[in-house]
Amino acid sequence: MHSSKSKLLFSKSDFDKVRLSKGNDKEKLSLIAEMIRFNSLATIAYAQSGHIGASFSAIEIFTALYHKIMNVYPDEPTRPDRDIFILSKGHAAAGIYSTLASVGFFPEEKLLTFRKFKGLQGHVDISTPGIDGNTGSLGMGLSKGKGYAWAQRANKFNSSTYVMVGDGELLEGQNWEAIQSAGHMKMDNLYLIIDRNFVQTDREVSKIIDISPIDEKLRVFGWEVRSIDGNNIEEILKAFSELRAIKNKPKAIIANTIKGKGVSFMEHPYSLAHDKVYKWHGAIKDKELYKKAYDKLIERIWRLVNNAEIKMEMPVFYFPEGNVSQFAGKSLKFMFSELLVEYGSKNRNVVVLDGDLSEDCGLAKFEQMFPDRFIEVGIAEQNMVSMAGGLALAGKLPIVNTYTAFLTSRSNEQIFNNATENTKVIYIGHLAGILPAKPGKSHQGIRDISLLRSIPNLILCAPGNPEELKQMMKFMIEKTDKSCYMRLEHAAPRINVEFKKDYKLEFGKGVTIADGKDAAIITYGPLMLAESMFAYEELKRNGISAKIINLPWINNINNEWLLKEVEGIPHIFCVENHSSIGGQSEEIRKIAQNKEHYIHTIGIEGFGQSGDDINILDYYSLNYKSISEEIIDKIVSIA
Repeated sequence: MHSSKSKLLFSKSDFDKVRLSKGNDKEKLSLIAEMIRFNSLATIAYAQSGHIGASFSAIEIFTALYHKIMNVYPDEPTRPDRDIFILSKGHAAAGIYSTLASVGFFPEEKLLTFRKFKGLQGHVDISTPGIDGNTGSLGMGLSKGKGYAWAQRANKFNSSTYVMVGDGELLEGQNWEAIQSAGHMKMDNLYLIIDRNFVQTDREVSKIIDISPIDEKLRVFGWEVRSIDGNNIEEILKAFSELRAIKNKPKAIIANTIKGKGVSFMEHPYSLAHDKVYKWHGAIKDKELYKKAYDKLIERIWRLVNNAEIKMEMPVFYFPEGNVSQFAGKSLKFMFSELLVEYGSKNRNVVVLDGDLSEDCGLAKFEQMFPDRFIEVGIAEQNMVSMAGGLALAGKLPIVNTYTAFLTSRSNEQIFNNATENTKVIYIGHLAGILPAKPGKSHQGIRDISLLRSIPNLILCAPGNPEELKQMMKFMIEKTDKSCYMRLEHAAPRINVEFKKDYKLEFGKGVTIADGKDAAIITYGPLMLAESMFAYEELKRNGISAKIINLPWINNINNEWLLKEVEGIPHIFCVENHSSIGGQSEEIRKIAQNKEHYIHTIGIEGFGQSGDDINILDYYSLNYKSISEEIIDKIVSIA
């Protein structure tokens, strides 16, 4: 962490000065909003990770809620009769964390732990004082808020629940289940705030699915609705004042906002028009652009502070220099992007479906080349998977893409249903595994194998390097008539492990990368394959000869091949970039568990965590040193 005594953030005492200054609510809250916006920028810049656009659009709403409208108690953050706020668009974490610090839920210095190990989590998390519910996977917040609102009424508390969702998030069906039932239940202590900033991850909401008219839809389901300028303090306060008087109806505010509000070159529509895609949804590691944004915000804040005759020291600009990464390998995403285009050219039945992550999942080239066979479904994973089922029944070859954490859990029943029809769908689980770690538990794909292993006729696989990815794509598209799920790791490994030049992918079989007799390490995917190879060298220095086996098939393992590969080797270590429960190791255990072999699992225990990648590998004992130490301990203890 930055050790200088220089002021990097506005402190609670600075916010107190504004609250106690002369001026009306609009003037004070407008200044407070700009200071929170600055702290949000500094938080993201320090972490070199986070969501700028989505935080900035919501700042005025956060400010009005916590500095004027809601009854909250920073000294008693879990007081039962408090007002509740659920940030369903949990990626705007930097904005809400900065707001919580401004009213004293925790010291502002804690903002500098954002997305660091054991610091503020990458998506909002109840481990942070003032956060009332975990979110990150979209669409859950309103239902959770309904639960709070129901309990408030049951307990006869004179309090309310406020839930903010994004406009793109309204594509998730769970929101409409909650909207319908809240209207039916006449929950007049429930407020829905829709941050309508008109942009999803990197493009306009209307270009994906036009969700208009939101107000008419809400009214049909029994809601009282106001549509306002969500970056205008006066309009925000007026809307809440009017809605407070409404009885026997839930209340909704459609807050029309500007994504990236407050920094001109980050704002929509300028940024989208200038850069072709909206590039400020997430952080950009560009020191000069952050400095430019800092200057714009500080100039405006300085002017407002002077006008209010407040004495206040301005924070200094600080941008940490990036550490040299220990991961020198290359992400599989880039090869996958090229292969999609290649097979799109070969096979006109290939149809690619996306869940609002075209750039992130490497689909943009296919979309550009074959727009008539690219379907942008938006933030609606269940809808996407069932649509793929219909495409498959109609004779197309659908390739479904989104993050592993969302695809395999949220759409599990739909994947199962498709499998019962004996058609062929290819599912690509992007961001598979524990890395990248900064987004935290909601985005880490470490349960997918356990969720899918029980589905009949679904082949689960995981390529270990670019060459294996090439051959695996060929297998899935051209050589099997079964549905396949491929977990695609995006994180760069320590190194890319090369196989022998004549390597041929064989269904159910793996390949030995290094030979040994004391132990066998069986793994899959580039990250753990690289760590296992480094562990091999560590073990060798400690007098242990380890055999390293890359096994890309998760649930279709050739029994005869496996038993032959581990013959005479007493210890088998299954190294998993996955939960220790339900992974490939359980398939191996079914085949090889006998008197000749001890089977050990090295995997992830508990929930995921935010942090720098190297820290997270250390924490879960998945770095090569920890793997080698675990192997030595087990061999010695059982000898």
